[in-house]
Amino acid sequence: MEKKVQNMTSKEEKKRRQFMKQAAGLGVLGIAAAGGIWAAKDFKPHKERLRPPGAVEEDRYLTMCIKCGQCLQVCPYDAIKLEDIEGEAGVGTAYIAPLERGCYLCEAFPCVLACPTGALDHESNVIEKVHMGMAIVVNESACLALTNKKVTEEMIGRIYDHTKVITAQERRNRKVEIYANDSEKVKLQKELLEKLGKQEGKNCSICADLCPFEPDPSHAIGMISKDGGLFPEIREACVGCGACVELCPTKVLQILPRATYAEVYEKKKGSKNA
Repeated sequence: MEKKVQNMTSKEEKKRRQFMKQAAGLGVLGIAAAGGIWAAKDFKPHKERLRPPGAVEEDRYLTMCIKCGQCLQVCPYDAIKLEDIEGEAGVGTAYIAPLERGCYLCEAFPCVLACPTGALDHESNVIEKVHMGMAIVVNESACLALTNKKVTEEMIGRIYDHTKVITAQERRNRKVEIYANDSEKVKLQKELLEKLGKQEGKNCSICADLCPFEPDPSHAIGMISKDGGLFPEIREACVGCGACVELCPTKVLQILPRATYAEVYEKKKGSKNA
């Protein structure tokens, strides 16, 4: 038993020395990058996370992401998080938790441009090349539009509560004001809250009205008639950004990371016709 332990220790020591030898002379970024590759083997996700725009295939992503947080720092909507050790989805890797904050498909995709390794593919800096996943309906009976219910201030309050850039007073009053000296990041998040506020008192169609897909959100999601009310229909252009998941007052929608329209909806149509 003792000999087996010694052999295992020897192997680990050899790996550690080899790692340090490879990282030597590369500076801080080089060590971080090598550390990312090393850690990926030990922290493979138990369940797949929604990754930022442009994320390469998951196994490659886990080895290429160096956990530097640069994508997080440039995200105008504070949508990107870094996985902690409890998450078991690639410790330190970037992901999006759409219930907390969806991606709003920023112009030029600054997160993609900021990635130093290509874990977020630099070719995916236009909407036509971005695909994160696919929206699905998981709680149909909770849909407000289906029963023609109106949006209340209380329903949209959750979005104010987790918007970091506004003041405590704005959060309490559920009202924001855009100032000339506000940063671009602050302006964008306040504009989102203003758009959301305009939904108050109307029959709910938030998911379709505030979808950030450009140039035409109706190619990604739209409201259709159903059972005397309206209901969201996910369409082929959906990129799985998660904005609808965050903004929905009653948690009707979820995102299947990396899934495609064909996998989710064409397969479903095929099974109905069978």
